[in-house]
Amino acid sequence: MENKLKKLIELTKHLPENKLEEAIEKLEKIKEESEKEAKLGVPKCVKCGGTAVVRNGRKHNRQQYLCRECGKSFCETTDSAVFRSHSTKTVWKQVIEDTIAGIPIDDTAKNLDLHHETVFNMRHKILYSLEQSQKMNPISLEGVCEADETYVLESVKGKKIPLNYHRKPRKHGAKAQKRGISNEYICICAAVERGGKAFSLAANRAIPSKDEILEVFSDHVSGETLLLHDGTKNYEILSEADKCVTAAASIENEGLNNINTVNNYHSFIKERYHMARGFATSYLNRYNALFSAVYRSSDSLAEDIYNLMTDMSQSFVSISQTQSENLLEI
Repeated sequence: MENKLKKLIELTKHLPENKLEEAIEKLEKIKEESEKEAKLGVPKCVKCGGTAVVRNGRKHNRQQYLCRECGKSFCETTDSAVFRSHSTKTVWKQVIEDTIAGIPIDDTAKNLDLHHETVFNMRHKILYSLEQSQKMNPISLEGVCEADETYVLESVKGKKIPLNYHRKPRKHGAKAQKRGISNEYICICAAVERGGKAFSLAANRAIPSKDEILEVFSDHVSGETLLLHDGTKNYEILSEADKCVTAAASIENEGLNNINTVNNYHSFIKERYHMARGFATSYLNRYNALFSAVYRSSDSLAEDIYNLMTDMSQSFVSISQTQSENLLEI
């Protein structure tokens, strides 16, 4: 995925001094023209929904509006997830594209000439918005689907391990200290439509119980769903509770004899986990929301995520909220 801002910055760095002023003038002219085009449309009031809205000057380089009906002042990003951000739509979309592609935060910060912490906060606003969206509108799996769990090492990346913690610190890339599946591993339950949507959620440490499987999948399946699994009896709780039809993948069932699709999704998750050298366990379900959105995604995903973040539906979240709310504690 081409980083257009990085390319522009690199081109600017290599321009001769006598051409630099000319380039700046042309860019400023393009910016003025785009701002004039943006003034043609006036949005509805984000407070009362009224249409008696007039332009009301600029603040922090953003167009301000005034509603004649309720008297409230607002800008295009008021109450949205990018409210109070100093970054432009172009920068936000590039950070979103890098997040989708799994580009490290440091690389994004370097390419966009931003501070590491700025990009970290932007990325977690993106992840938080995706997670909240999926909670409000749960992914519905239909038709023939496959379910299975995968395991990743617990991580407290970015923090110091407390003195009374259940394990000793380890370096990136180190293996678990205990053999087999233990409390050092976080279980990620996943389900995928054959040729369709994907869903994943961190459930617990080690092997999930019947109650945990029921809690994870209940809102994502229906009576029209045939959920294939590897034969683990705990998945039968979904059919016992009339949530969906379950069946063990078997060579006797033609066309239903494997769960290769969900295993492929597991490989996708593990690849992203390896690229990032692990994700902090407290943020793991936010990344699961990202994986669900990115797996088999369309080319318009970056635009779709930006629209999700700027739909002005009371989606504003502060930096402190992204670092303290809805964290995974297992």
